[in-house]
Amino acid sequence: MIDADKRSLLTDALTPPPGCHFDSGVATTYSLDLVTLLALPLHLSWLASGEERPEQVDPIRMVEALRRTADRLTVFCERGRMLTPRMPTPLLGLLEGMVHEATAPHSGAFHPKVWVLRFVSSDKAQAHLRLLVMSRNLTNDASWDLCLQLDGMPLKKKLPANRPLAEFIELVVAQSCKTITANRGTLLSALADEVRRCDWDLPPGFDEVRFHTLGLGRRPLPWLPKHPEHQWDELGVISPFAGAAALESLQQSTNSASFLVSRPEELDALPEPLPPGDFSAVMVLDERAEFGDEEDDAPGKLRGLHAKVYVARRAWNTHVFIGSANATDAALVHGCNVEFMAELIGKHTKVGRPESWLGEKGLQHMLRPYERSPLLVTDASLAARERLANLHRTLSKLPLEIECAAEDENWALRLSGLHGLDISEVCIAVWPLTLSSEGAVSLTSNHGDAPLVIGVVGKQEITSFTGFLLKIGDEELRFGLEVPLRNAPAGRDLEILRLILRNRDGFVRYLVLLLGEWLPDSGGNEDAMIGGRGWWGIAQADEMPLFEMLARAYAREPERLVKIAEVVERLKREGSADADGLIPPAFLSIWENFEAAMRREGTL
Repeated sequence: MIDADKRSLLTDALTPPPGCHFDSGVATTYSLDLVTLLALPLHLSWLASGEERPEQVDPIRMVEALRRTADRLTVFCERGRMLTPRMPTPLLGLLEGMVHEATAPHSGAFHPKVWVLRFVSSDKAQAHLRLLVMSRNLTNDASWDLCLQLDGMPLKKKLPANRPLAEFIELVVAQSCKTITANRGTLLSALADEVRRCDWDLPPGFDEVRFHTLGLGRRPLPWLPKHPEHQWDELGVISPFAGAAALESLQQSTNSASFLVSRPEELDALPEPLPPGDFSAVMVLDERAEFGDEEDDAPGKLRGLHAKVYVARRAWNTHVFIGSANATDAALVHGCNVEFMAELIGKHTKVGRPESWLGEKGLQHMLRPYERSPLLVTDASLAARERLANLHRTLSKLPLEIECAAEDENWALRLSGLHGLDISEVCIAVWPLTLSSEGAVSLTSNHGDAPLVIGVVGKQEITSFTGFLLKIGDEELRFGLEVPLRNAPAGRDLEILRLILRNRDGFVRYLVLLLGEWLPDSGGNEDAMIGGRGWWGIAQADEMPLFEMLARAYAREPERLVKIAEVVERLKREGSADADGLIPPAFLSIWENFEAAMRREGTL
């Protein structure tokens, strides 16, 4: 049974277990907020501090977190469902290798919300897997969602129950709109192999878990959260989006349709009365539960009910289905969406019955009975929304490309592939997502075949992430697409690092971060120097005990010095480090001795 008073953040689930560190992982989501993704590596790498918002995080800390995780975490999202960032920053360019837009094979939506993370102990002797099956997208939406977290250890033998989850990881790779690199492919394959052998620790009261993959077969197939042999005795449905045919199929799968919880606007759009075999209770989220003390009205941000769960009972057992599949016709009846669901099974005396979810210890105080309201959307607004949605789908399928052309010290970004696009009555603006949308370039109806210059930017601001704004009257649609780059200059990531470090004090702060766990008084915890605490607060480079710091790392964990060597070498290779004022001369004079020693020992 759900306890509405027990709440957690996604970041809590991403923090490694004690004594472990992040090794590799995969995440799937329908919509993606790049700024939210930018901050998550901080938690995977133990560099998070307090309850900071992404825009409050020290960018040096963020760069180091990305260095530790970006090559080992792969994120799949629906093509064209990337949100335009509320905080444009050149750091978004560091996410390009991590993010892979995907499409559903049967023309539906790529809609799963699954994370599989691999952690290893400090001696790398034991792997620890964490599975998150969620209703939540990788965004900062102020919505009510559910997340199932399962932790476990890989065994030597394969467990049949894990086969759908392992195959899901393998099949998702094939849906990527760009090529998976060999290194990522190897990591994902190894992760799928360990998932097949993982023994999951189940939540209290549950005895079994099953996994269900939807929409990745050779042909679309309908799916219901159903009992393999019998009808349910009771069934309750929580789904923010709903379709008439899907609800009717759900009602026919049970002797008693206990409850339906959905969004009021979705229920208003259904035919009246609701499909045959009405649910005993039809509820919506109380308005007081939808809004917090601080509200952000950023475009595309969701609030209110977003959880998807089906609670069913047959005889002594309760089955709880959690995941991404709404009670919509596309997901359940037509089977064209890619979805993922986890099914937990336990005795109803231990985990409750469907009716318990609406009781005093469940969601009762968050819900109110549904009352039909008149549809307030005009025909003109509906027509405009449909026009924008169709244009959105068309743009997402076009073979777009950005050519980078040098212009003095900057680079012009020339977007091609828009010719032949019907934009009558539509205002279209385009911009690189590393910049503000205020500088977006408008696309005119007579643009012809010539490429559209969407910006002239510095090397550090070049990105494949491209924003689009479509507008008809008062109706607008914003989204991002990853557009392949041609002739992109090398060293963009280094330019971002230079921008973040800025000066010698910035370089030393980064050095402290690389060596943090060996600093005096840090107690082996890198957080001790973050956010103005401990050594992190020291601003003067000349006051840092550089030799002692390097000596400690050299004696205890020399691989840390290898990372420093890579940074120093790259900064020096791109010109005079002294002229740029990034690397203190005092550090270079000391570093030469450690560098020589590492070369003699063959560690460099």
